[in-house]
Amino acid sequence: MVTEAEWDYLRQDRNSALRAIDKYQLTLVYKDLTGSQKTELAAYRTALLQLPQTFDTPEDCYANFPTKPSWV
Repeated sequence: MVTEAEWDYLRQDRNSALRAIDKYQLTLVYKDLTGSQKTELAAYRTALLQLPQTFDTPEDCYANFPTKPSWV
């Protein structure tokens, strides 16, 4: 049985990953990204946000944790 604590750990890891990319969302940095980078960043951020809803267990989430773009 999956515990709430396991989901909490996953959310903490996901939130850390989101904080790490939030600096790229700042206006000054974001305007300098290429169209491809903006698309990659948006897809990665969306995948992180949807992670807990996409899989049934934290283990499945970790096994499918989104890969951040190489330039991040």
